Amino acid sequence: LDVEVTNMKPDRTLRATSVIRAHTQKLLTRMYPANPRYAWEYTTKFASYMGDIYAEPEVDFAYRLPYDLGASFKVTQGYNGNFSHIDELQYSLDFNLPEATPVHAARGGVVVQLKEDSNEGGPSRLYVNQANFVTILHNDGTFADYSHLQEKSIQVKIGQEVRTGQFVGLSGATGYVTGPHLHFDVKVVTKGGKYVSVPVKFDTKKGVVELQEGETYTAW
Repeated sequence: LDVEVTNMKPDRTLRATSVIRAHTQKLLTRMYPANPRYAWEYTTKFASYMGDIYAEPEVDFAYRLPYDLGASFKVTQGYNGNFSHIDELQYSLDFNLPEATPVHAARGGVVVQLKEDSNEGGPSRLYVNQANFVTILHNDGTFADYSHLQEKSIQVKIGQEVRTGQFVGLSGATGYVTGPHLHFDVKVVTKGGKYVSVPVKFDTKKGVVELQEGETYTAW
């Protein structure tokens, strides 16, 4: 919230940043005339974005691998991957799931965003906004993205609570891709509305580990 005032006193320092929980209202400031004998006015500007800038990820949480129990898939691009896992996406993972492989929630939470109407994809940045995806908000304030899903395959809805392991949709090749796979990342929001990926660990048949590019992991 950004406020410009003439002859007014706010009851807090402005500009102000505040976290407002879903389905709630919150009083951000009260303003009073500095001198009631003179004219006063104010103008406001505000911007909002999804997430809690004060969220602290549970660094010891062990995520479930996002495919069928017993299934094994290779990590074709890992953290800091040269092709596309850079900058805010540096802690992302690509699994070599063939087209129409079931994708499952790696952690329970609430579905907050999705797209499933695209049938376009290819190795060009022209397709970067054509990826079908599901975003799930976790109870520690982090979000998980499941991207490049098959058109009209998503089996959850915005606002729905999902449990760990729940079927989310089918893998595909929509968006900026060189072939079918599942892109997965966990992210937090920073002040100003930028989303940044964070490293996580997975519970695998090899133990609770940070996944490595080129390695194959079995869900259990």
